[in-house]
Amino acid sequence: MRSTPTSAVPGRRPNILVIMTDQERADIVRPDGFTLPARDRLAANGVRFGMHHTPTAPCSPARSAFFTGLHAPVSGVIDNVRGNELLGDVTARFAAPDLATTVPTLGAVLRDAGYRTAYIGKWHLSGAVGSDPAALAGYGFDESYDLLSGGGPDEGLREDPGVVRRAGDWLRQHGSDSDPWLCVVSMINPHDMMYCPRFYRLEDVPDYGAGVPANFESDLTTKPGVQTAWRALNQVVGGVMPNEVGSPEGQRQWRQWGNWYLELMRATDIHFGQVLDALDNSGGAGNTVVVQVADHGELGGAHGLRQKGAMIYRENLRVPLVIADPRTTASHGTGTDALTSHIDLIPTLAALAGATAPALPGRDLTPLLTEPTAAVRDAVLVTSDARTSGGMVPGINYCLRGTITPRHSFARYSTPEDIDGPRTDFEYELYDRLEDPLEMRNLAHDPGTAGLITELNDLVDSLIGSELQVGQS
Repeated sequence: MRSTPTSAVPGRRPNILVIMTDQERADIVRPDGFTLPARDRLAANGVRFGMHHTPTAPCSPARSAFFTGLHAPVSGVIDNVRGNELLGDVTARFAAPDLATTVPTLGAVLRDAGYRTAYIGKWHLSGAVGSDPAALAGYGFDESYDLLSGGGPDEGLREDPGVVRRAGDWLRQHGSDSDPWLCVVSMINPHDMMYCPRFYRLEDVPDYGAGVPANFESDLTTKPGVQTAWRALNQVVGGVMPNEVGSPEGQRQWRQWGNWYLELMRATDIHFGQVLDALDNSGGAGNTVVVQVADHGELGGAHGLRQKGAMIYRENLRVPLVIADPRTTASHGTGTDALTSHIDLIPTLAALAGATAPALPGRDLTPLLTEPTAAVRDAVLVTSDARTSGGMVPGINYCLRGTITPRHSFARYSTPEDIDGPRTDFEYELYDRLEDPLEMRNLAHDPGTAGLITELNDLVDSLIGSELQVGQS
């Protein structure tokens, strides 16, 4: 059982514990009887950000946005860096360069402010990191342990327990230190879903009661072509899944697939609880801000798609974020629907730590910890330039520039050469989430939306001008 946190020490800067999962979407349907108690436990002691987004996918670009506060085209991490042995030969020629050590990270910002900084688990922002505890010193982390690769088959099930044990040891040793600290605990799962069902027997998965997604689509002809390309690529990497659910067999396979995702969520929740228990046992819980987040989402069968790619869909980009600050008890257990982005986390955590952040395009979210109805931004900028997100198929427009507003999700697609080309050359995607919350009807094909598309194109251009210029040399 969780102990009651002791009161924060007046005037003392808080510790910050970041617990990150990989490939966890925000809106997971929990069948009757399926619970995630550790996540619920943290949400009861913090604020849940219901409209939090990664501004890009896949792993490395999403992580770069979180840890640098910069969009991927600015940080330079526009695709996955090396680090996945299984796919290394296939995708090596498309790999992004390692994140430059000249780019300030969350670790560097807090270390410069006098924090002890530690990183444990999956990193995936540079290739050869090695086992030296100082391996991430150039990225602002005083010490690092159990650094993992991009995530191969079963790597999460195999390695996450060790990451959590190491994190528990670190927290018990340093939880009540007199000087403040940042500790990042980064698990791989539920990323093992990337290889499902190719390396799994779905018949062995417990039946939690997962259903077929309500927004499953067999026909993607009204959607940008990158989605059909992504579906085909997933059949190669993750194994064959039916492109329809009209038959009992198709429904059975997708329900089994969904049950395996729930099983991985259950496993990570146990680990999550072990980290929280270690923090409680360390004596430092009363002075530690805990952040739960995921790098990117999981399409999970929505629109008949899997994993994460160059898509504007909510399952792809909307990810969990909970910030539990023991000093703001009045708002504990509440939620906010304010639009937020990964690029907002460095300004936010720097503000909580009393540190000075570099010039960044993100917003300080701390007002939402006491006033969940406050608005900090009007729109989220979304980008994708990853060749591995569908661009390996010739002729596909895989570069995305888009936005998420309180009502609409909008994206335009091009090739790298035409990303600044005439608006008439783009492929478009537009959803009115108020009228179509499952994002089924692409309004870009409706002649009556021409004016709205012009308006949203203007908004995207404005966001590009303001958010892709900050941090560029």
